[in-house]
Amino acid sequence: MLRQGGSLFSTPGRAIVVGAVLVAGAAALVGIGYAAGWLHPEPATAAPVATATAPSAAQQMWRLLVAIAVICALATLCGRLARLIGQPAVVGEIVAGLVLGPSVIGSAAPWLFDAILPAEVRPNLGLLAQAGLAVFMFTVGSDFGQDRIGRDRGAIAAASLAIMAVPFALGLLAALPLYSTLAGPDVQRLPFAVFIGTALSITAFPVLARIVQDCGLHGTQLGSLAMLCAAAADVLAWCALAVTMAMIRSAGPGDAFLALGLTVLLGTAVVFVLRPVLQRLAHRYAATVPTPILVLLVLGLILGLAAATDRIGVHAIFGGFLAGLVLPKDSPPVAAVADQIGGLNRALLVPVFFASIGLQTDVTAAVTQPQVLIAGAVLLVVAVVGKLAGAVPVARAGGLPGRSATGLGVLMNARGITEIVVLSAGLGVGIINHSAFTVMVLMALITTTMAAPLLRLLGPGLRDRSVPGRSPNESYANGDATSTIP
Repeated sequence: MLRQGGSLFSTPGRAIVVGAVLVAGAAALVGIGYAAGWLHPEPATAAPVATATAPSAAQQMWRLLVAIAVICALATLCGRLARLIGQPAVVGEIVAGLVLGPSVIGSAAPWLFDAILPAEVRPNLGLLAQAGLAVFMFTVGSDFGQDRIGRDRGAIAAASLAIMAVPFALGLLAALPLYSTLAGPDVQRLPFAVFIGTALSITAFPVLARIVQDCGLHGTQLGSLAMLCAAAADVLAWCALAVTMAMIRSAGPGDAFLALGLTVLLGTAVVFVLRPVLQRLAHRYAATVPTPILVLLVLGLILGLAAATDRIGVHAIFGGFLAGLVLPKDSPPVAAVADQIGGLNRALLVPVFFASIGLQTDVTAAVTQPQVLIAGAVLLVVAVVGKLAGAVPVARAGGLPGRSATGLGVLMNARGITEIVVLSAGLGVGIINHSAFTVMVLMALITTTMAAPLLRLLGPGLRDRSVPGRSPNESYANGDATSTIP
């Protein structure tokens, strides 16, 4: 024990002397090294002057956060402005993405474009956009997964097939003379034409749900029929897109058939094997699993199936769609987690997806090329005529009045975000070029904005007939159709 007031050293004076000698010796060694020239700074060489170093991880995260904040703020603002003029919010959000890209800010104020979306941030935004796309397709799949058909299955199936087949055939034929103008550099004529036909046959099911709600058509004969036909027609369109993707991403016919076979096998296994297994597990364990673990499990299902379909050779969006189909949303904890993921995706990642679309869209460059502008006008006319020609006759034959039959065609003509998802997939694999992508994004925007004004022109009589047992003000399918719509 150290005595109170005692010293740690028995001879502290000697310790001080020795310490001073050692410090002096160390200083002398440093001085000798400097005098010998060993410590002199090296003279400048002719090596290239070092450029600004890449931002640190902290700087990149900060810039990414600022970019996401600006994107979401502009998307929210434009979405609210769109609602004020009677349009779905997604119309304004698509416009926000175009404004952020080279079409507006990129050409009018390049310095502002680089400040909002610096080059080092754009790859990260692209990754987030792909994640948002997969989750969006998951929400679409979960909506499709509900049994909505009920009665009149045969008539609804025939109507859906006609509504998809007529614009598909017209688009297929219209694409042939436009091949040299709109096709990607290495794509063959047949897959290009099939893709254009598929793109023109799309109906934006999520956007359609919002239009039906905003126009007071929920629970009416027209609104219910439109929702059912859009759901069935889009399933057919997704199948056609899967075929096209397999054709493009395969080296030959054998690889294409293999990819399609694997896709069918995966879809069958997911629906008939994985789905019941997930339902049993959810009903037994979901209430006891912590919410963060459930979030990870649902995200793992989405991204895992997306990676699987991408690996097969179709596209990651189909994996997200399959995840939505098999998720056991009848389990309240799982449904709550799915809604939380969908809400977060809707608030953050879907606007990032629109911004990534804007980065690939240059309206000025496209519309200043007469052949591209003419091609876009042709596709717009074919898209509108195809939907009306497919929907109106079958609706009239089914007993709908003339105005309601026309209203069905108008609703089916809205393409919205679903069309842009398809176009993004086509651009990503080189089926279409950037000019085609731009004019077809504009086509999706125009056909979506047409719906609400045309429905108002057709008059309030569209809301007269309600589906038995469902009031006009009641949400379709108990509100599920609008729980995840953009």
